[in-house]
Amino acid sequence: MEALDSRQQRPRVVVLGAAGEVGTWISKDLAACTDIGSLLLLDVDGNRLDELVSATQSNHVEGRVVDLKNRDGVLDALQGADLLMNCTSLTLFDDVIELAIEAGVNYADLISEPTPTQRRAVADAGITAVSGLGSSPGLSNVLVSHAHRELTSVEEVHIQGVTWRAIAPSPGLLDTILWELADDTPTRQYFQNGRYHWAASMDGSRLAEFPEPVGKQHVYFVSHTEPRTLPKHFPELKFCGMRVTWPVELMNDMRVLNKYGLLDSVELEGMHGVTALDATRARIWQKWGGIRTTPCLLFTQVEVLGTLDGQTIRRIYNLTHPVEWGDIATGRQTGICAAVGAQLLAKRGTGQQWGFVDPEVYYDPDEFIAELRQRGTLELTWADTEVSADTIERDARVV
Repeated sequence: MEALDSRQQRPRVVVLGAAGEVGTWISKDLAACTDIGSLLLLDVDGNRLDELVSATQSNHVEGRVVDLKNRDGVLDALQGADLLMNCTSLTLFDDVIELAIEAGVNYADLISEPTPTQRRAVADAGITAVSGLGSSPGLSNVLVSHAHRELTSVEEVHIQGVTWRAIAPSPGLLDTILWELADDTPTRQYFQNGRYHWAASMDGSRLAEFPEPVGKQHVYFVSHTEPRTLPKHFPELKFCGMRVTWPVELMNDMRVLNKYGLLDSVELEGMHGVTALDATRARIWQKWGGIRTTPCLLFTQVEVLGTLDGQTIRRIYNLTHPVEWGDIATGRQTGICAAVGAQLLAKRGTGQQWGFVDPEVYYDPDEFIAELRQRGTLELTWADTEVSADTIERDARVV
């Protein structure tokens, strides 16, 4: 057991939404991390929070029941913190980032879309924020940086994933799938030949081959942040896209909801402030909330096309987890990747990088990969294949 004064010299991390689907695994990981001095876990569910704190079996972990609506309570919890790790739903981002700015605390979340105003406010507050930590975005960005460091050039990036799960195992995961697959999501884009292109729901079908037991699957564009950030930092990119698939029956359900406008962000007649999406979300949660199905898997793949010593190379990174994880796979795989990012952000702090920073430039890819492998729970592999010189041009035209 380390001395208390040794712990006090290490960063203090606050996890908001700590007992949720993903927050639970981030909290458990950070509790076991010797780089973290103290860990304060915040959640609205006192029973789940007590179980979580007890499960960490650590005397430097504390739990506190706090509702996000209680601004003073959250701000009090943030006093003296080095990092706020936000594990709540992406729909609560506006409220949480305001609290981080007011408290002057470095910030990270699982996925969000900060506005230009929010970006300026974070920079003006002199804090560092990472928007999107997990396997994608997060690790996916870091892997592209890793490829860019090792290859002569990186000209195409195809990030793809398979998410076999139920529609609403948690409120946050329900919000995520509806946001990713709603037909009028404005930020669902891919990058091609110097331009950003909007994609409708389930556009851009591409056949990806994942490790077993997944195998070959058609994947479709979703609204992740990688296609918007990676081309900024790697200007030689000709193409960048993020595609995902869910179980076939769930994809078909989303097609029907979109067909009848039930995922539109249009206010319903006679219901002030309530959109079609709001009503659909509420009804789905009422009927299916908390229900889990099998199989449950979350596999992530990053495919890079580039050159090395004059030869065209296809490099494929695969992130997998034990199939035996069952219905906790989505939360656990995402949480472990996010915890690595949170750990390194808490250690490094602001430095000279104020404002929102992208994972591909903030993190050292070798350090990130080493920390991930040290966990010993996820398997990350990659392999290079030599391909014909016209592959890059041909693949860039697939959409």
